[in-house]
Amino acid sequence: MPDWTTPLQIRLPGQESLITVRGTGHAAALLAEKWPVTHGLAFERALASFAAVTEGQLRPDEAREAFIDAADAAGVRWLSDA
Repeated sequence: MPDWTTPLQIRLPGQESLITVRGTGHAAALLAEKWPVTHGLAFERALASFAAVTEGQLRPDEAREAFIDAADAAGVRWLSDA
């Protein structure tokens, strides 16, 4: 479900097409299923932030920032639709 104010476009390693990420649920699925680096502080923080959104303890756009940090740490290129 889209819950971010501003979507992101990412390009996972080895893939030609961009993926538009509009919300916490989609970002969590990408980290769980397709992310190239599944360890490290940024990855763990992103997962924790997604859980906090689900529990109502964090705003979705704050989880978006954690996702960006995880992308940077994993070398995943991203663009903001802003």
